[in-house]
Amino acid sequence: MNNVAGLLQPSSAGWFYIGVYLISASVLMAELILTRIFSVKLYYHYAFMVVSLALFGSGASGVFVYALPSFFTREALARHLLWFGAAFTLSLPVALYWILELDFQLQFSLSLIGQFALLYSIPAIPFFLGGTCLSLAMTHRATDANRIYCCDLVGAGTGCLLVIPLLDALGGINALLAVAVLGALATVAFSFLLPSRKAHWAAGITLTLVAILLIVGVCDPFLRIRQVKGREEGEPLFSKWNSFSRITVVQVNKDPKNTWVIMDGDAGTILPDFNGDLRPWHYLRGTVSALAYHLKPQSKVLVIGPGGGIDILTALVFGSRDITGVEINPITVNDVMMDRFRQFTGGLYARPEVRIVVDEGRNFIRKSQEQYDIIQATLVDTWAATAAGAFSLTENNLYTVEAFSDYLSKLKPDGLLTMTRWNLEPPQQDLRLVSLALAAMARAGIDQPERHLMLLRQKRDKEAVECSFLFKKSEFSEAEVHLIESLCQRYPLEILYTPRTAQDNAFSKLIRSPDPEDFYRTYPFDVSPPTDNKPFFFHTVRLRQLWNSLFLSWESKKTNVGVLVLYLIFFVTLLLVILFILVPMAWRRTAAGISFNSAAVLRTLGYFVCLGLGFILVEMTLVQKFMLYLGNPVYALAVVFFSLLVSSGLGSLWAKRFDVTALRHRAQRACFAIAAVLFVYLCSFHLLLYGPTGLSPLQKALLVVLCLLPPGFLMGMPMPLAVRWLHRNAAAIVPWAWGLNGAASVLGSVVMFLLAVHFGFDTALLSGLSLYVLAAFLLPASISPVFRADNVPEADPHQT
Repeated sequence: MNNVAGLLQPSSAGWFYIGVYLISASVLMAELILTRIFSVKLYYHYAFMVVSLALFGSGASGVFVYALPSFFTREALARHLLWFGAAFTLSLPVALYWILELDFQLQFSLSLIGQFALLYSIPAIPFFLGGTCLSLAMTHRATDANRIYCCDLVGAGTGCLLVIPLLDALGGINALLAVAVLGALATVAFSFLLPSRKAHWAAGITLTLVAILLIVGVCDPFLRIRQVKGREEGEPLFSKWNSFSRITVVQVNKDPKNTWVIMDGDAGTILPDFNGDLRPWHYLRGTVSALAYHLKPQSKVLVIGPGGGIDILTALVFGSRDITGVEINPITVNDVMMDRFRQFTGGLYARPEVRIVVDEGRNFIRKSQEQYDIIQATLVDTWAATAAGAFSLTENNLYTVEAFSDYLSKLKPDGLLTMTRWNLEPPQQDLRLVSLALAAMARAGIDQPERHLMLLRQKRDKEAVECSFLFKKSEFSEAEVHLIESLCQRYPLEILYTPRTAQDNAFSKLIRSPDPEDFYRTYPFDVSPPTDNKPFFFHTVRLRQLWNSLFLSWESKKTNVGVLVLYLIFFVTLLLVILFILVPMAWRRTAAGISFNSAAVLRTLGYFVCLGLGFILVEMTLVQKFMLYLGNPVYALAVVFFSLLVSSGLGSLWAKRFDVTALRHRAQRACFAIAAVLFVYLCSFHLLLYGPTGLSPLQKALLVVLCLLPPGFLMGMPMPLAVRWLHRNAAAIVPWAWGLNGAASVLGSVVMFLLAVHFGFDTALLSGLSLYVLAAFLLPASISPVFRADNVPEADPHQT
């Protein structure tokens, strides 16, 4: 086996690769788990900001290694891997403690900048320390870049696969302590690179400390979240984590009638104190979300997102005996409704009239073979950052033109779709429901759309009130319109639009507009119909008015401000790249007396930037694309990340066989091949995403793995091939290139969402493949001679 560092025995090389594998897995798992923790403490877009900027520490580690070559010598590699591995491990519980203790007062103001500086600098420390281990490995073993990059990618892919069961089993806080144990195992592996017994003792003590913390945390939790969305959470009646949420049950003022199921501290649903007697719940007949049942009592019902079960109770009050509820969160169903609070809710989910399915609503609709009288969705949303990325649940696939077409296909000939959203002045979410219905009817060839729609809201007594949207597959009859309008006299409801009463408002103007596109262009908010390619239903502020999102009403602000936060991340990350990577790199070059062809070096560094941007753009876009097919954002993350990262690792290992004299040409060809394969995928995605839906989840996952194997295998080649080529021509620049690649990956995750919000996921994927083409053209023929400084890493004679 090949030598690992100048002073190491060949027999220890296996421990080196194991250590790199474990560190890479730990870093990715820490990122995903911190996203979950921050999503509870903050709103989803701020969680994304904090973790994205903290990840910048991984890229900055390359600067650290590059700027101190006299300290980070090749001979000290094993010792430094041990030190920084142990530091990374011990920093995780320390950072976790401070994150949980921070009293973060959430305000949408410029004063957040100082608070965020502290909030993201703390988690940046472990990312910096873990990134330093990987930077050292790649810098001093650049000739073996293929194996190292393979271990890095496969480790990250494995970590992505493990983080889901780990969160399900341990919850966010203890899962991060478990990652510290994994980091300690990496430290143990690095300790075997040294003959000193002190190294083994140090690694063993590190492992023992974090293992004790984990055991204590599992048996008697000593760390817990106190601040949620800027307020004290109090002691919940129930609390449990899974891979995409933290569910709590709270009781306000100890009032059983004010019991709530809360997801990530914000998205709540009432938990009914129900004893089996429906008579006390007849007041639900006067709620705006119950209007469809007045038209179709005793109907066959599908409820999307029933939560605590109020919509189920409403259907029961109207005599429905065939009710299907589709709830995405298994904790809500299995732990809350069917176990801990089963008696409290009168066994609502276990009644013979009710069937509850744990699934994502759109996925269930697409594979269902049944027809329904009523399909209902009441305020189905959540502001939670999942492991798939902070915006994965706000890109809500329930509210797209294609989704409405799916609903239309599952309604009986005179069936009803009813959705309840918030009504604001001027209207946004509820008006967008109208635009979706108009687009779906146009696709279905339905004439006179004004005869198929009705909208009513609660009488306004506050800033945001509930508004119900009714869409009937056939035209509303005069009797049905009369019945709905008469209910407004009996209950505190207001008419926004019916086929007989067209108020002078935005709803009537849009519904009766001969050119809806003209209405969308002139309306102050973007209420054009979202599609599966651009499913951002909740983002209604136009780009030119982005700053105004800070001054909107709370309900609109907490979603629209996310795009402004994304732009803030982009510019801050760009500034950090300039200040902490480019400037120190340029300073180090001058201080060391390095002399090179500046244009060639800039082109080379541009190549690595393009790889970092391109890889993350493709990876994140494919997660979003396959989310619709796999039916769950978390499973999509696991399957897509694992497939791409592991297949990329195999591609990196395969590229090891290429001769050293053809490294540059091989890297260029790999970039062109990646672009070609991705272009084919871009043109044929619809064949898979909208193809047969009868496959089992396992069959779907295997099909996705097979689909991603070719691009993933190719995407693993350009990076290690270029690192080996760069090591032969300009070895001192390797950590600089590695650091820029890491920083570009952080920037790329932000760029992907900005592109998707404004132009759609297809454009984001097209941008990713274009970056690979650009990278192929950027890589220069040569950049020698490079410098006249000492401490130039020598090529390892044992490597080819």
